[in-house]
Amino acid sequence: MSAGWIREPETPKMIQNFNLPFINSTLVVSAWHEERLVGVVRVLSDKISRSIIYDLVVDTEYQSKGIGGELLKRCIQTYPKTEWTVQTNNENVGYYLKNGFINYPRNVLFKPSVWDPEY
Repeated sequence: MSAGWIREPETPKMIQNFNLPFINSTLVVSAWHEERLVGVVRVLSDKISRSIIYDLVVDTEYQSKGIGGELLKRCIQTYPKTEWTVQTNNENVGYYLKNGFINYPRNVLFKPSVWDPEY
């Protein structure tokens, strides 16, 4: 699936372990066209009060067709009473606003990860 998602050079170890974040997620929703994966999103959630969207990605050939919105909708339908959070770049803020998210100013602190090429 091509979506310009990974910025680092791909390594054999990266490809080998690519599925681990998905395996360790609470929820994964995918979109397929025939045998081709065209979109996927993963969620970490306590299933009661908070859910966090990670890695919403749609293949560049399939963008602007409503696939990402449908993936979001299915996630939210799975845990409809939880607060939903997403961390995104400035380029995608409008997309999430269009899909019902609000830009809520609050102190969000994080310690960035360091990509381990051996991972």
